[in-house]
Amino acid sequence: MKGYHYIKRGIDIILSGMAIVILSPLLLFLCIAIKLDTPGPILFKQKRVGIHRSFFQIYKFRTMRIDTPKDVPTHMLENPEQYITKVGKFLRKTSLDELPQIFNIFKGEMSIVGPRPALWNQDDLVAEREKYGANDVTPGLTGWAQINGRDELEIPDKARLDGEYVKHLGPWMDLKCFLGTIGSVLMHNGVVEGGTGELNKEEEETEAHKSETAQSSAKKETIAKDTEEREKGRRKKKILITGSGSYVGTSVEAWLRQWPEYYQVDTLDMRTQTWRTHDFSAYDVVYHVAGIAHADVGQVTEEEKKQYYRVNTDLAVETAEKAKKEGVQQFLFMSSMIVYSGCREKKITENTIPKPLNFYGDSKWQADQKIQALADERFKVVVLRPPMIYGKGSKGNYPQLAKLAGKLPLFPIVHNQRSMLYIENLAQFVKRMIDNEETGVFFPQNEQYINTSDLVQMIAVVKGHRLVMAPATGWIIRLMKKIPGKIGTLTGKAFGDSVYDMQMSEYKEEYRVCDWKESVRRTEG
Repeated sequence: MKGYHYIKRGIDIILSGMAIVILSPLLLFLCIAIKLDTPGPILFKQKRVGIHRSFFQIYKFRTMRIDTPKDVPTHMLENPEQYITKVGKFLRKTSLDELPQIFNIFKGEMSIVGPRPALWNQDDLVAEREKYGANDVTPGLTGWAQINGRDELEIPDKARLDGEYVKHLGPWMDLKCFLGTIGSVLMHNGVVEGGTGELNKEEEETEAHKSETAQSSAKKETIAKDTEEREKGRRKKKILITGSGSYVGTSVEAWLRQWPEYYQVDTLDMRTQTWRTHDFSAYDVVYHVAGIAHADVGQVTEEEKKQYYRVNTDLAVETAEKAKKEGVQQFLFMSSMIVYSGCREKKITENTIPKPLNFYGDSKWQADQKIQALADERFKVVVLRPPMIYGKGSKGNYPQLAKLAGKLPLFPIVHNQRSMLYIENLAQFVKRMIDNEETGVFFPQNEQYINTSDLVQMIAVVKGHRLVMAPATGWIIRLMKKIPGKIGTLTGKAFGDSVYDMQMSEYKEEYRVCDWKESVRRTEG
């Protein structure tokens, strides 16, 4: 952007000047803390490379002992932790050690945003930056490389990212770097004392992933063992899934087919009237999944609304009545958390009375009640009211979030909680219902609530996409929620709070085959 460097310099002077005044109490407090912690000067001054390879003295709060070798990057020190002071460890973790650089910014030696200034003797970094023209811009307090790896980056990667910053230099790039820095500081991302590469981090992540995978495998082994013990001496159960081709039905069918000696699973197309002549008497269990979901409730005609009731209510009830009449022992019905959509409570408890917000939720709620009324000693009814279901190939809000996670350069940090249910966890829960010949209303969900920002960040990691998490954007979300129509509705769904009390979802036997992080790896991997 032509002339932007003049605007950028003006912003630097105004913001750094304001920061010096506003932060003066904090600066004074930190000066005292450093002085009381260890002997030595308060400020650490070091020769750095400025614009056009000129040199200047950078200011930092001292975080290391005075006997630390000079002009040696932290990652090149042997056991750098031994040199860092107690106050210094806190300052580094919170990046408060960089605060005195607001004086460098005010003097014009640095900018708020730009490539981090290299040490005077870091010839390798300076040479790499020269390839991208990154030495010809004013170095910054934070930059594009800072929020995309910081101390973990190898020299060529750091220089390449600095080159990307120079290539896209402008107000939007500076704003992304500024917001991303706040997010990185809040989450303590990228601070690795004694290392500039990803090796240590990758090893830790690999070990953590191995641990999670081992736990998941242990769960699956326990579940398999439970099944084997339970099924000894029991005849094979015949199960009919009414609603062929549905995501849930297909997934549960595939799950149960892992144990062909225990389950025979058939599916039935409910889109024509041929189901009425199908013989249900040969089955022990009917699992009804046919229905219409994910409605754009603001763009539906009266005739389309009637269709929701015909499919979600009438078809479901008629199927249950046929199953009961023909001697089926157990009927499983897929209701939904949508039946609580009109409730004011953010956390649904066992005392919360369902209150649908629209015709979609009401069509499910009508069927829910009528099917429950059919239950008796010889006809066991299981009503499942799961939250949002997701997994590989799922539909609805999850794939929309996954698409955004793979494309957006930044995403807001929002502190919300949502109940969700991974498809394999649901499938195992259905299996438990069948094995134990249950009856009643159930609320399966993952063992942890999911935060939308954490979910999107995890998806981006699995996809290998660099995504900057931007804090202090809650006001944007609140504004978007008030926009009438689809934007406001989707924003509310994605960033609102909607959870079941976790106690409602506990069951006497384990059904969660993996946690939410592993479920994202399985979904996106």
